Amino acid sequence: MPHLSVDRRAWVVALSLAGLACHRQASGAQPLEEDAASGVEAQHVEPSPATPESAPVDDDRARRAGEVEAMARTITAEVAGRRNLALTGEFAVELIDRAGVREFVREALYAELTREEIRLFGRIESALGVLPVGADGEQVLLDLYEIGVLGIYDPERKTLLIGDFVGTTELGRVIGHEGAHGLQDMHFDLGALAKPTKGRSDFDTAKTFLIEGDAEAAYLAWLSGASGLASIGDDLLAMQADMVLGIDETMIPHATLTRKLQMPYTEGTAAMVRLAREQGFAAIDALYADLPSSSEQLLHPDKLAKREAPLAITIDAAPLLALAADHREVWQDELGEAGLLAMLAEVESPGRAREAAAGWGGDRFVVLDRQTEPAAAPLLVGVIAWDSEADAKQFEPALRTYLEYTKPDEHLVQRRGKQVLYATHFGAALSGQADPLAALAKAGWASMTLSKPSKSGKSKSKAKP
Repeated sequence: MPHLSVDRRAWVVALSLAGLACHRQASGAQPLEEDAASGVEAQHVEPSPATPESAPVDDDRARRAGEVEAMARTITAEVAGRRNLALTGEFAVELIDRAGVREFVREALYAELTREEIRLFGRIESALGVLPVGADGEQVLLDLYEIGVLGIYDPERKTLLIGDFVGTTELGRVIGHEGAHGLQDMHFDLGALAKPTKGRSDFDTAKTFLIEGDAEAAYLAWLSGASGLASIGDDLLAMQADMVLGIDETMIPHATLTRKLQMPYTEGTAAMVRLAREQGFAAIDALYADLPSSSEQLLHPDKLAKREAPLAITIDAAPLLALAADHREVWQDELGEAGLLAMLAEVESPGRAREAAAGWGGDRFVVLDRQTEPAAAPLLVGVIAWDSEADAKQFEPALRTYLEYTKPDEHLVQRRGKQVLYATHFGAALSGQADPLAALAKAGWASMTLSKPSKSGKSKSKAKP
């Protein structure tokens, strides 16, 4: 997947509120005219000379593209200095319109996934309550990216794609962020890092937190000038993160999915700013060589420092398939603490959602679908392991509240010690059972095996949850 800077203007207070200069211009770079369609309040700039009515539109675009490229080269060079990463390669700069953004994202999706996988993932999100049942997951994603993306770094073409709709007040941030991605690519092979890992979505989320948080931290180090990242307080980072968790349906459709898409730019930024502030950017460089293994590590600095490894959970779906004979296993994956946090924020305040999700130890779910015509939302069964029984007890009612809200007629939540079992969309699959909930719980627990990690992080000594 490409790296996409999602517009947070409608929901997040900019970090520049902490007394930072508001998108200072790179030395020698001229500000662009504000695009009235962007909806951004412009800083005062001297107007450009009027364009003769006879001048072709292409001339205006070429002029703007030249100005953007000049700014991008100046800003990226300055960001490189702040980030302590040398410019070791070439990059191009292009303008892109909203239709181009949509097409770029669509092509990126299909470069990694088949149409069937994209549809399946949308239905899995529906089974989890993230999307409504029957929603077209592909179109939802494309719509969100089309209206939200301001810039893209394309590692295949080594090109910064800057929205032609980006106004003056946003341009420095977009260029700084995408330019930082270009620097990452020169040093850490961004294209390889961005490759998805089948069945390990939380690991991919952790990588995204690192990459997007690092890019934003590099931009902020440039923005803050001589005062550096020390001028950005934890209170401001926390406020930004909580505002994303506070997104709801009155602000934008599909709020839970939006929270998941936004969190790398807030939670990831907070993690990377803190790390760079305390240990320098070299500590972030080290993470690219030894990647974090879970979003939990980036949500909790102490767990990153200890490299607390997630518990491994393996699933043998045979007991479940014995109940749903007309079904087959189609996917296994993990939610991770970040995924749970985005879901719980649908029904809890940011603080309560964080408390309920903290203590996550590992999770895994399996998806079963009809062998003939796929269901609108498949049968999904998973287990979440917690660091302590107290953590599991705190989480259980929050998950129950979430599923009662999103799946009021078709959900199961059951706790055994430090593990919580959950399931959704089992009615049709278990219609022949006298007591479907009891049968599903028994088969669900029988399908899950918990592996305890050793001190080295390697899994050993299996035990049933």
